Amino acid sequence: MISWGLGNPFADMALDAFAVSQLLVLEIGFGFLIVAIFLAWRRRKLKINWKLAAALGLLEPGFTYLFGNIGYSRGTVSTGLIVMASEVFFVAIIGAVFLKEFISPRMIFSIILGFGGVVVAVSEVRSGGEDSWFGVFAFTLAAIFASLYVVVARIYAARDNVVDLVFGQLFVGTIFAFIIFVLSGSNFPESNSIEMKYWLAAFCSGLFGAALPFILFNYASSLVATKYSALALNAIPIVGIGFGGLLGRGLPTPIQALGGLIVVLSLYVGTRGDEKHVTLK
Repeated sequence: MISWGLGNPFADMALDAFAVSQLLVLEIGFGFLIVAIFLAWRRRKLKINWKLAAALGLLEPGFTYLFGNIGYSRGTVSTGLIVMASEVFFVAIIGAVFLKEFISPRMIFSIILGFGGVVVAVSEVRSGGEDSWFGVFAFTLAAIFASLYVVVARIYAARDNVVDLVFGQLFVGTIFAFIIFVLSGSNFPESNSIEMKYWLAAFCSGLFGAALPFILFNYASSLVATKYSALALNAIPIVGIGFGGLLGRGLPTPIQALGGLIVVLSLYVGTRGDEKHVTLK
């Protein structure tokens, strides 16, 4: 969770120099390269369920990171992390509607409270400001695709080798990123003029946003009780907003801070009582 929290501000920083499609290729590509180097060092035969890897890779990083980057190009770190924290509520709703999973009154209250916190956090969004409603919409789509990823991974990925699956997932995500890159007509004609700090930010967004968290989460989820991964979700907006402030990406306004506090509180309330019903990222 800390790794995902660190990755978001780095992606936001990199977008000061790179276009959305450029960063998508870089961050997913760097993440894939890191995992590939690790597997090459281990020198063993891979066993990959490519159908599952394709589904996971398209959902996340694929569409999730695409819409997340679009959101950061039109919004701030604070808004993005608060809105995307609603992923857990979408997981619960999808599980109830499509998987017929039970949602307790506590979780229903948590969902209402959480979405209320998001509404409070984005209530100051105005056209022409640092945040835009288009950015909020993109962040919401990122949260929805991330929640679909969690549901698919929970149902189908339990028996697959973690690192092998992440390799396949990031390979598919990288291909997806290149397709978006080509379709958008992007290139790197002025790459030599981009400051090294932005290249480093793009690399770190791939390291902390793709390579490390997918491996660590998938590995830990098989060893640690779900309630701990659920409660740990609270760390993402806290770490992301705090680290974003250290990187000079800005701090939340009082209204955003209030909305974020409500969201984090709702996550704690909901996951504390429903650990066995909801698997989170």
